[in-house]
Amino acid sequence: MIWRGARRKNAARRRSRHVARPHTTTQPGPGARPAASALRPKMGGRCSSPLNGRQRRYLRGRADATMKNFVPYYQRQLATALLRRVSGELDPQGKPALQLLPRELRGPPDAALHEGLLSQYDGDSRSWQENYFVLLGDFTLRWFESEEALRKGCEPRGSTTLSGYLLLSSPSEYAESLGDLCQGLADSSESRRIWKAALRDGIRYRSTELQRRDSLEAEAFLEAVRFYRQERGRYGAGDLLLGPEPEILGNVLMEDLLPVLRSQVLPSIRGSERRRRQLWLQFLQEVYALILSEIASEFEGFQKEKEKLQMELEKKIRPDLDQMLTLKDQIASKLQAAVQSPAESCCGQSVEPHLDCVMEELMRPVSSGVEAVRSLFAQRVDEMIGLVRSSPVAVLQKELLALGRTSWQPQVMHLCYEEADLYRESLRGLEERFGFRGVTSLVLGAQNLMQQLMENATHTFLQLSQQHLGQAAGRHRLTQMLGKVKERVLKKFDYDSSSVRKRFAQEWLVRIFLPFLLKHLESGCKLELPQYESFVFADFSGIINLENIYEETVLAVLLRAVGRALAEAACRNRHNLYADGFSLPQSAEELLYEEMG
Repeated sequence: MIWRGARRKNAARRRSRHVARPHTTTQPGPGARPAASALRPKMGGRCSSPLNGRQRRYLRGRADATMKNFVPYYQRQLATALLRRVSGELDPQGKPALQLLPRELRGPPDAALHEGLLSQYDGDSRSWQENYFVLLGDFTLRWFESEEALRKGCEPRGSTTLSGYLLLSSPSEYAESLGDLCQGLADSSESRRIWKAALRDGIRYRSTELQRRDSLEAEAFLEAVRFYRQERGRYGAGDLLLGPEPEILGNVLMEDLLPVLRSQVLPSIRGSERRRRQLWLQFLQEVYALILSEIASEFEGFQKEKEKLQMELEKKIRPDLDQMLTLKDQIASKLQAAVQSPAESCCGQSVEPHLDCVMEELMRPVSSGVEAVRSLFAQRVDEMIGLVRSSPVAVLQKELLALGRTSWQPQVMHLCYEEADLYRESLRGLEERFGFRGVTSLVLGAQNLMQQLMENATHTFLQLSQQHLGQAAGRHRLTQMLGKVKERVLKKFDYDSSSVRKRFAQEWLVRIFLPFLLKHLESGCKLELPQYESFVFADFSGIINLENIYEETVLAVLLRAVGRALAEAACRNRHNLYADGFSLPQSAEELLYEEMG
């Protein structure tokens, strides 16, 4: 199994250097250009490793400048997000209630998910070395000299957190993508299959942790990155937003640096084409590791300042909330008069004709994946019921625990997850037409949805089964009760899958088309925003942001168009979507009691 990554900690502890891949593979926009001598490698045309002092000073300066320039955006979005949260407390309009009992995905229950031998490529000796790898429950991958070294409690040769990686599943893929941080080749097809599923699960979980976090800080950070890039003419962050905060900011900086490095460093590297690519990517690893370390340190130092700012914002917002919301509505009304018509025109001409087609492409893989999750859940429950028929009743508790771990068994779930990989082909044209570069994030998001549905379904089944186990006297009565619980959970699953898939489609239609709309409206609408600044009271200037109000106006136009497309799909009963207003009349507990008499 071959895999590659974007950054790693504790590089000094490792016995070999590996090559990094920054998240950003998008076409970079214009960025500040350093003097030609600042990054040009020495040593007779070969990339110096490690970086020389001048290169390090330059890169540290760029990393520090990125953090300093980004902080004001983060502060503004913290204020905006807090105002939204506080106002939502007055008029709570949360997500539609789910029928399944939700359980947060907090990570797998096992201390070690998988372990075994892998052949690891050493970038210095250019040879493969066998190590013993362990994938821990927090999706940290460690490697040891041998299994014996692990059992004796020896220090690992290296470790890495699976965030921001791309998994390469064959040597041919590796040959096409040289410069991997760490590569391993398992010794059998079965071992490769298990490692592939386990590593993909870890990469997905760690890379999307920030997106799944329902916190004010995460919401503000992601919005701040988007606004930060938009100020530089780059709309739609796409796959740059994978990973924790320092990695994301590192990706944003690498987006600026890559064109400079390509023009000033790459031409001076000599050797065979293969060797040139290896040296080039080794150089990128050094660059990325350095800027990531610098940004991580700066970001950690900002945390106390952020906490203090958040407390100050709370004190400002809560006493004057009504006045702030009234002023915000007044400004929104003025902006709407100027923006709504051109936004509706642009949306009607350039977006709505494509909504139905793109929605179909969005719904098909996620619907197939959800159906696979449903079938897998039903199959696992049927297998358990069959076992209970022919085994002692005490076996049931063990089987229920095993069922509850299904969502964290990647070798079992991978057939469901593979449906989402279809997006990589079916949505390929969106980048050229609409500038959308977030297909990897879309794939991982669909897989998260599938895992969450399985987690909720098994959790609901376990809770309801436990409630009624004492009432089922005899093996026949027990299996009958389990069958009824299964059918009820499946009905709830169908309702929830409709709700979450509609929400998924809406979210991604917005992510695809909103940046496109904003970019096309920039010259005609956004440039007019300064004339509205006088309407914002000085005391509220750090909390009420014109750009956010402007984007909310454009977003409202897009959401109406998306809502119409989704409603039409539900009315036509496409993809088994329930129409709005459909609900299950009774709770699971009420129906179970009724059915069981």
